[in-house]
Amino acid sequence: MQPVAKLMKEGEAAVMRPLADASTLPPAFYTSPEVFERERETVFRRNWVSVGHAAEIPKPGDRFRIDVAGEPLLIVRGRDGVVRALSAVCRHRWMMLGEGAESSGTISCPYHKWTYALDGSLMAAPLMEQAEGFDRAECALPSFACEVWNGFIFVNLSGDAAPLAGELQPLAEEFGPWKMDEMDIVGRIEFDQAYNWKVLVDNFMEAYHHFAIHPETFEPNYPAAISFCDPSNGPYAVLRMPHKDNELTHPLFKPVDGIPDRARRGFSVFNIYPSMLIAVLSDSVIWYRMEISGVDRFKLTVYLLAHPASTDVPDAETLKHFLREATVAVHMEDLVACEGVQRGLRSGVAQAGRLSHLEAAIHQHQQWLMAELGRA
Repeated sequence: MQPVAKLMKEGEAAVMRPLADASTLPPAFYTSPEVFERERETVFRRNWVSVGHAAEIPKPGDRFRIDVAGEPLLIVRGRDGVVRALSAVCRHRWMMLGEGAESSGTISCPYHKWTYALDGSLMAAPLMEQAEGFDRAECALPSFACEVWNGFIFVNLSGDAAPLAGELQPLAEEFGPWKMDEMDIVGRIEFDQAYNWKVLVDNFMEAYHHFAIHPETFEPNYPAAISFCDPSNGPYAVLRMPHKDNELTHPLFKPVDGIPDRARRGFSVFNIYPSMLIAVLSDSVIWYRMEISGVDRFKLTVYLLAHPASTDVPDAETLKHFLREATVAVHMEDLVACEGVQRGLRSGVAQAGRLSHLEAAIHQHQQWLMAELGRA
């Protein structure tokens, strides 16, 4: 394996060029454990990472578990209604907290029953009377920076990232009519994926493959050749996929009032860096959440989100089921490509590949990624 410093130089030579002259990241960026560790430290621990949606924890005491860059977290809604990201590791002897629990007025360790309030403060530590100088106040669960943006919950492990709202203001304006903070989760699908997380990002953010991988599902109405990418204006990439005849689409549910016609003449997908993948349709939102555990391993949870006003239609449950089945079918088509790419990346003759003009969103993301990896 090449040293990371040498790989960085190769990555910069491939990526930090104008699109017409650029290539992808070299294969080692998808297969090297050393590069992956650098990503965890300089990308995922320093930037805002999406971890959930507020609809998952609507009431005080609701919580869920997730790991970010190897850090075990417990996302909890407190009695005050505030969403917090707490360490999921007991302060006594490191037992994991919150496994299997979905709602409770306290956080209790299953090992020795140390019990914490929903803000992380230690409430009870049985049989600790003989521990001299024991101070409950010093044993609170550590907390991490946490923001809710448009209904999505983000965490920043370093605590020094710029405020999220300012970074994403242009997207907030575009997403406004969808009222994503009021959306319900109408479906959730989980997959265990055995390939590098960037393979999925690359696939999600280009329509170039529609005619080959989705010849019946996407290409007939959303052909690859007319897709285009917006200029890069922030820590995100935007891919537009217009309808082939610029016609109004016929969604499953009702679009919420105020969604512009241009958004009904196609759909758009977004990568909010480093890895939040969203497809915004006129009547719903499909979000791909990656819980990345290794260089070639992550858990993918696909969230299907819709506003209550959109799903106020006859046979809504049947339509939700159809949306779920269609989403699974599309992902299974993509899975063939993603797994095939990962096998090809391990070839001894694999090298950086030239990019098409239809892959501008990949180029934008990889330029951002190289800049992040190069930060001291």
